[in-house]
Amino acid sequence: MSKLSHYKELVDSFIDELAEVKRFPKVFQEALFYTPKSGGKRIRAMLVMCAASMFGADDAESLHIAAAIELLHAYSLIHDDLPVMDNDDFRRGKPANHKVYGEDLALLVGDGLNTYTFSVIADAPIDDTRKVKIIQWLSNNAGIGGMVVGQVVDVLSSRQRLEGYSPKRLVNFIHKHKTAKLIQASVVCGAICGNPDEKQLNRLAKYGLYAGVAFQIIDDYLDVVGDEKKLGKKKVDEINNTLTYPRVYGLERSYDMAQRLKEMAISQIEGIEGSKDLIDIARLIVERDR
Repeated sequence: MSKLSHYKELVDSFIDELAEVKRFPKVFQEALFYTPKSGGKRIRAMLVMCAASMFGADDAESLHIAAAIELLHAYSLIHDDLPVMDNDDFRRGKPANHKVYGEDLALLVGDGLNTYTFSVIADAPIDDTRKVKIIQWLSNNAGIGGMVVGQVVDVLSSRQRLEGYSPKRLVNFIHKHKTAKLIQASVVCGAICGNPDEKQLNRLAKYGLYAGVAFQIIDDYLDVVGDEKKLGKKKVDEINNTLTYPRVYGLERSYDMAQRLKEMAISQIEGIEGSKDLIDIARLIVERDR
């Protein structure tokens, strides 16, 4: 088994353990872990654990952080699929959370996972100084400094409620904040579990941002050319009038941009001992078919 597959197994098992804790009412417990346990590539978790390993942290120290970020990512997917947002009926090849449990419960489940994320981080077997740094990075990059503001601009632009901004400026802002910032936080928070210096942390932050934008460009690209069965969801970007790289830059140029961003990401961490796994993930991000 590869190291990346091993990390995915560890995170899947840990999330299964979290799901065993009894909560009331029972339907809430089921809904809470329906999306986190519905599969997924676990790219963000792998980034956490690979970055942690690079800087001397063991798997037990980074596992809580990796699982927590997957829970937070699941919350964002649940809210993203709601009719008021992207109105998507499927996620990872299964009915979306709100199609199984209703829009009201799905909304609350997303809220629950968002806050539960930080409870899981608080229980991590690392010192409090590291926990505070991790929470600073993650709360900013997943919140109004990152994912949330990216989603805000995505919604407003798709509904023609933003004027005076070029499509290129908007799509670059959306992808950087809505997707790349959480991927960046995954790498940085993983590294903080260990002992990176500031220069190394800055290089990892740039790696995460470049790789994160490449990730979303490939998502947009696959939404045009990919197989819906492999994607596990409908191709909703055109239906929702969403700004995407292929729509703004064209398919061929978008793919070339993702390739260039991949190389830029790799160049940031080449030469750092133990960076091979992160390099492999950067390549995986661009070469995947779903």
